[in-house]
Amino acid sequence: MIKLIIIVGILFYSQTYAANIFQLPQQSANTNLADIEPNHQPWEAGSIYVAGDVVTHNNSLFIAAFWVKGIEPIENQPHWDGWIWVQDTVIKKWQANKVYRGGNLVKHNTDYYFALYWNKNNKPKPHSSWQRIQDLFYLTPDLPPAHPDDYKTLDGIDQNDNGIRDDYERLVYEKFDSPQLITFSLGTASTLQLVIDIEQGRMPNLDAEIGKQIILDLINISMCTRQLQNNYPHFRNPKLMYFNTIDRAYANRKSQNKISDYIPWDDDFHYAADKDCSALAEAIK
Repeated sequence: MIKLIIIVGILFYSQTYAANIFQLPQQSANTNLADIEPNHQPWEAGSIYVAGDVVTHNNSLFIAAFWVKGIEPIENQPHWDGWIWVQDTVIKKWQANKVYRGGNLVKHNTDYYFALYWNKNNKPKPHSSWQRIQDLFYLTPDLPPAHPDDYKTLDGIDQNDNGIRDDYERLVYEKFDSPQLITFSLGTASTLQLVIDIEQGRMPNLDAEIGKQIILDLINISMCTRQLQNNYPHFRNPKLMYFNTIDRAYANRKSQNKISDYIPWDDDFHYAADKDCSALAEAIK
């Protein structure tokens, strides 16, 4: 039923003709977005965008992080609204020993990644400080089937290798049929997985700066959830769906306690959270 709703909805919206970074020759080390198309197409509310599409909006450049429709690009760091705010038109090849900050874009082999937080010498790969730009929203989702080991470990199973735990991905598509709820829920998966990665000791460079950013991101997820609940009262916080076993919920609690050990006492640091989730809440329904 969900697939039918999505397909029918698509018939009423025009397909975008934006330039796409994945359609470019892959030989060059760096990608200059200014060379792709001197004047990138402006964002259109009625168009469908897929991972890698480049658009302009309010004098800024944006790249679609995954499938997105009807959500306005805004100048923010979180990518859960489906857009990555581009602050440098040249996407450079990833380099060891270079410091990257949250939101930085790089090219590694034939893929593109953006930094989730500050990192150095952390090669872009799964379970790292990088998120691969990819299409996380399928027009007709071919969801991975249930696996006996889906709930046996903290990481679960990712049979389609798209960076999202299969049981979570299936649940999102089963529960929701609106693009912005699916986009937001799938987009937060990389941030929520960081909590699991910290608990399993996969982040040796965890420090106060990274810890604060992760806590702020978790606050942002709750803020955006409340915004979306104004239009969709049934929508649940993705954190409740992601940490869906006793072990995962316990890992979430232990991980956040571990993060708090790195953060000096500061009553006001949470005010730095990006509270503007209006683009998601006001998206085309």
